[in-house]
Amino acid sequence: MGLSAAIALALVGLVLIQVQWIRDTMALKDAQFAQSVDNALVAVSDRMERIEKLEGLREHETGRAILEHIGGSPPSGADSLALRQHPAITLGELDSTTAQGESVLAEMVHGFLYANAYRAMEERIDPRLLDSLITEELAARGITGAHQQGVFGPDGRAVLLQPEPVNDTAALLASTHRTRLFRNDPVGNEHFLYLLVPGQEGQIWRSMSPMLIMSVVLLVMVVVVFIIIMRTVWRQKRIGDIKNDLVNNLTHELKTPISTIALACEALTDPSMPKTDQQVRTFVGMIRDENKRLGILVENVLQSAVVTGGHMRTRMVDLDLHALLQDVVRNSEIQATRRNGHIELDLKADLYHLQGDRIHLTNVFYNLIDNAIKYTEQEPRVRISTRSDTSSITISVRDNGIGIPRGEQQRIFDKLYRVPTGNIHNVKGFGLGLSYVRSVVQRHGGTIRVESEPGLGSTFIITIPFEHGSSDTDTARRG
Repeated sequence: MGLSAAIALALVGLVLIQVQWIRDTMALKDAQFAQSVDNALVAVSDRMERIEKLEGLREHETGRAILEHIGGSPPSGADSLALRQHPAITLGELDSTTAQGESVLAEMVHGFLYANAYRAMEERIDPRLLDSLITEELAARGITGAHQQGVFGPDGRAVLLQPEPVNDTAALLASTHRTRLFRNDPVGNEHFLYLLVPGQEGQIWRSMSPMLIMSVVLLVMVVVVFIIIMRTVWRQKRIGDIKNDLVNNLTHELKTPISTIALACEALTDPSMPKTDQQVRTFVGMIRDENKRLGILVENVLQSAVVTGGHMRTRMVDLDLHALLQDVVRNSEIQATRRNGHIELDLKADLYHLQGDRIHLTNVFYNLIDNAIKYTEQEPRVRISTRSDTSSITISVRDNGIGIPRGEQQRIFDKLYRVPTGNIHNVKGFGLGLSYVRSVVQRHGGTIRVESEPGLGSTFIITIPFEHGSSDTDTARRG
C-alpha cells in the first residue's frame, strides 16, 4: 500500500503541475495577445498620422513637387485614395531631399500641423480607412475575426465609431486596448482609439488547442494506465491472499479425514481393543465417509484445474434432464435427511430432453444441492423446479439458507472466492464449486444467475438452450 500511495501522490503532483502549466501558458498567451493588439493600435495610429501628413503635402504645390521627385509623378487627379497606394513614402524619405527642400518641408509641415490640430476629428479620420488599417494590422499579427473600434474624446464622448453602429459603447470604452491618435499634434484635445476584440479567450484557446488536446490525451493515458496497474496489483494481491487461504483450508481439510481414517484403522488393527460387529461397522463407515470426503476434495481441485487450463472436455449426448435430476436428488437425499431436511422436486418442464454432458451436468446439480445444505443453519429445505419454452429449459434450485448479500452476488462465481464470514469458519470449502458450475453451464451455451437476500435463502437459476431450439414435444417427452 505504501507503493500505491507513493505512485498516487506522484500522479496527483503530475496532474497539478500540468494544470498549473496550462494556466501559466494561458496567462502568457493572453498577455501576448493583448500586446499584439496594443502594437497593432500603435501601428494604426502611426499610419493614420503619416497618411494625413502626405495628404497635406499633396495639397501644397511645393509638396507635390517633392513627392514627385521622390516617388515619381502620380496619376493626374490623384486624391487621398491615391496617396494610400504609396505606403512606402515616409517622412524619413522626405529628409533625403536637398536642404532647400528640407526648409520648405519643415515650413509646410509646421503649417498644416497647426491647421490640422484645430480640425474636427470626424474630418480627419476616414472610418473605412481606419477599419481597413486595423484589420490589416491585426491580421499581420495572426489575429482574425470580428472587432469593434471607436474614437473617443477626453470626456469619454464617442466621436467616431466603426462603420457599423456599435451596440455596447460602454464595453468598447471599458476596453484596455487603446492608443492616442495624432500624438504629434502641437495643440488640441487628446483623442483615443479604442479597440474591442470579442471572443479573445476563444481565439487563445483555439491557438492552443492542439497542444492542450495532446496534453490532455497524454494525461488521461497516464491516469488510465495507473488505474489499470493498481487494479492489477490489487487483484494479484487479492488472489495471493485467497491462494494462501486455500492452502491453509486445504491442509486442514486433508488432515481431518486422514487423521480420522488413521484412528479408525488403528482401532480396527489394535488387538487389545474388543471389537463388536457394531463397532466394526462404525469404524468402516467412518473410513468410507472420510474416504468419500477426500474423493470430493480431490475432485473439486481437479475440476478447478481442468477449468483453469481450458481443457474441459464435454461429451454431448441426448440427455433426459428430469431423469438426471431424480438420480441426483435420490443420492443427495441422505445428506439432507441427516439434518432432518428434505429435497423436493417440481418438474413441470414440457420439454426436458437436450444435448448435454451427463457427468458435468450431474456435478453441477450435486454442487448446488451440497451448497444449499451446507449453507443452511436450520433444517434444509431444497426445492428443484423446471420449466421450459420452445428454445430452452430453466432449472431453479431454491434453498432456505443464510442467503447472499447483494454486493457479493456477482463475485460468488469467481474462482477461489468465498463470501466473507469474518472469523466464522463453520462451513468448509474452497470457492471452486460455483466457478466450475458456471463454466459447465457456459459450455452448454447457457446462463446462470442468483436471486438471494440475507436470511431468506437463495435461488440459483440455470437456463440451457435445446439443441437447435427443437419444440417437438413428443420427442422431448420420450424416456
